[in-house]
This record gives sequence, structure tokens and C-alpha cells, in this order.
Amino acid sequence: MTGGKIIFMPLGGAQEVGASCYFLKLGENNLLLDCGCGSTHGIRFAPKFSALLQTPYLQDFHQVSHIFLSHAHLDHSAALPDFLSLNERAAVYMTDLTREILSAQLEERFAAIEKNISSVAFLQKIPLPRMRISFHQAGHIPGAMMTLINFCGKNILYTGDYSTFPTQLVGAALLPDVKIDILILCGLHARHPHYRRFGDTDDALRKILRKIDRALHRRKIVYCQVTQISKGVELISLINKFLPRAEIFIDERVMRIVHRFENVHIPIMNEQNHPLGTFPRAPHVILTTRPPPLHSDFEILKGDFSLHDDFLSTVEFVRRINPKICVVVHSPPDKLFHSTRTLEQVLINDPDSRTSFIFPNTGEPFEL
Repeated sequence: MTGGKIIFMPLGGAQEVGASCYFLKLGENNLLLDCGCGSTHGIRFAPKFSALLQTPYLQDFHQVSHIFLSHAHLDHSAALPDFLSLNERAAVYMTDLTREILSAQLEERFAAIEKNISSVAFLQKIPLPRMRISFHQAGHIPGAMMTLINFCGKNILYTGDYSTFPTQLVGAALLPDVKIDILILCGLHARHPHYRRFGDTDDALRKILRKIDRALHRRKIVYCQVTQISKGVELISLINKFLPRAEIFIDERVMRIVHRFENVHIPIMNEQNHPLGTFPRAPHVILTTRPPPLHSDFEILKGDFSLHDDFLSTVEFVRRINPKICVVVHSPPDKLFHSTRTLEQVLINDPDSRTSFIFPNTGEPFEL
């Protein structure tokens, strides 16, 4: 019997980006927080589900009863069919909009898991044995949610990917009005002290927009491959905002997500946006998930950018919550500057901070 013990173990997405999936044991309740896939040099990798059976906490995948999916980006969601093939009984919770986006991204794989999914709303509360769970707006992308769990008098907040700034498509995160004891933080830039944002755009996004603008002025056709379908929708909206005269031709996979957003009254398209098909002679942008042709005169761009808090905003976010324990995941090291300065090192010198930090590795369990 584990009683009131709290055990946490990453199955993927610990000190890296990709395959975010976190096992949380609360007494006799076994939960997963997210269930994503990663990709390295085009090779897909999934969470290490087998690590669960190498612990004393689980003897069978069917002992996992609930999965909470924070948002529809594939590094947090794409392995859901894989896990449900091992445990077809697990109940899955996500917001309606996350469900809509995920169904378009997973396509035929979604039909096999739809019966397991329950839609939840922000501030909705659901009771589970010895627990109360509620969901809160995370910002980042439309439909993204934080999960708040009250267990044995302790409040545990899993942020998923979040943003404390409004973006083009969604407002800022809204924190629950309770004292948080344990924060499970998706801290992408928690170890990147040199990373700074300016308003609702990061450096990578500004570079993309500048390159598009320059190429169009040179009368070039821009071929922009987006890394995720939902990021394609965000990029359309941002090009429309910052380069309103740019004509955009959108492939059918991204267009399906655009329609899902517009069906729930999040406007994306304008008169300069068209389905991918016959092109005019004038310079324009092709926005697609497909790799570019080998031989072309196109200006080739990768449409990848961040919708995460920067380092200083991450520090301020944790300082504001001031949890007893902060478990930092989704947090790669700073490879560009080889910095050793982290969120922990800033707050350890703050006399008002009560937080102790854990930076777990994949497959490494902790009792919280």
C-alpha cells in the first residue's frame, strides 16, 4: 500500500524536448500527464512506457487509470494511441479544442481512441478516489490546459506548456487561486538565461517574418514548412498581422485545423489566404507540412518558433507561485551558450523563495 505517497517519474520529455509523458502516482491512483512523441533527425521516438513495469509501482499497464492531455502539440499528444494500445481502458481528459486539433492531426489513428476521451472545460472539477481535479487556461495555444490536483490536502499543479503572455490566438495563462505545494513545470527555457522574448514574438519568429518579407520583395515564392500543423495556423495568423499584403496558399492538412479553429469562433483567415492549388504569378507564401521539392527556385523556410515564457518570465512565474517543490521537465540544457545558470540558481538566492528544485531524468522516480 502506498497510502498518501506521491511518486513522480518522467517517461520522456524530462531534460529534453519531445515525448513528454510523466507518470504520477497518488496513493493507489496511477496517472499519466501528457503522452507525446519526439523526433530526432526525422526518426520518431516515443516515451519509455516499459520503464513503468521496471518499478515497484506498477505490474501492468492497465493500472494506469487516467491520462490528462495538456494540449495538442505532438510532443505532448502523439503517443496517445500507442499507450492506449497497451491499456484500452484508460480514461483520457482534454479540452474540446484540443480534441478537435488532435483529431485532425492524428487522422485515422484518432478513431481508435475517441471512445476513451472525455472533454473538459476550464474551471471544471472532477472527483476521483481521494482526489479533486480541475483544469485552468494555460495560454500557449488555444485549448491548452493546466491540471490542478488536490490529493491528501496537497495541491499539485502540472503546467503543461504554458505562457504568461497573450499570443495572437489565445490569452495568457490564468493561475488557480490556491496555494500550490508541488509544481510540475514544463520549463523549456528554465536553463536558457540568454533567451529573451519581446512582446508576443520570439527571435525565431521575427526572423521568419523578416525572411518572408525580404523574399517577397525580391519577387520570390516562399516555401514555408511548418514542424506541426497547429503551428501552421499560428503562423498564418501572424503573417496576416505583420505582413497583411502577403498571399498565403495553405495545404489541406493545415487548412483542416484552420476550419476547426474558425468553427469555435477563433478567426484565422483573411482575403489573402487560399487553399493550396493554382498559384498566381505574383510572389506568395506556400505554407505546408510537407518537405520542399528537391529542385526549385523557392525560398525555403522552416516555420518553427517558440510560444513559451523566456528565462526571466519563467523565474517570475515560479517566484509568484512559490511552491514547496518545483519539478522541472521539458527543459533541455543551454547548448548554445553552455550556461550553467538556471532557474534554481536564481531563486536559491531569493530570501522569499521557499522552493526546492528537482530536475529529473527520464526513468528516474522521485517521492515528492
